Amino acid sequence: MVERGLTCLFATALIGLSGGCVSVDIGKDTPLQSQFRIADRNTATNPVARSNGRDLVVLPQPAASVDDSYSLAYSRQPNQRAAYQFATWSDRPSSQLAQMLVDRLAARHAFASVALAGRGVAGDLQLNLDVNDFFHDASKSPGSAQVQITAELIDRGTRKLIARQTFSAAAPVEQANAAGAAAALSSASTSVLDELVPWVETKAAPAALATTR
Repeated sequence: MVERGLTCLFATALIGLSGGCVSVDIGKDTPLQSQFRIADRNTATNPVARSNGRDLVVLPQPAASVDDSYSLAYSRQPNQRAAYQFATWSDRPSSQLAQMLVDRLAARHAFASVALAGRGVAGDLQLNLDVNDFFHDASKSPGSAQVQITAELIDRGTRKLIARQTFSAAAPVEQANAAGAAAALSSASTSVLDELVPWVETKAAPAALATTR
């Protein structure tokens, strides 16, 4: 009985030491946490000839999906998502895309004023932004960045929907890692904004004419 007890104790000690060694090795191999920021690659400023005279507020619509979270999402299978373990966004995509859109529209002077909703600025037009997809498609290495958003332009006075449209863009990922995915998602976001900005200005123009008649 004593010999059997010593054998069990020795085995337990070996397991404990083995577990301790493995834990130390994993700790040494753990990468540092990285935080990325979505960037607008198109910095060109092309002001319009004349403002439409409307005041626009942009309202991001936060989604519950991992695509619109602080996590940097990727997918290896259709309709599946996972998050990079050691990489996050500095802000959730819907909020950052909304700010990038405000910056673009303000630089073009197409509206009398442009601001994010909730900043205490009144507006007669409201643009809602929903992020449908925002992830690294890693089904084939190195993969591609996939961005899709839905925009809704609303007349705040009449509470009527003026226009709704979905915008999609993809960009190749150069390196199959978080940094490569973040860079490609910035490029795809820029392409979406390139289409969204003229759409907002065009759809707002008829609304401006209707209210002045």
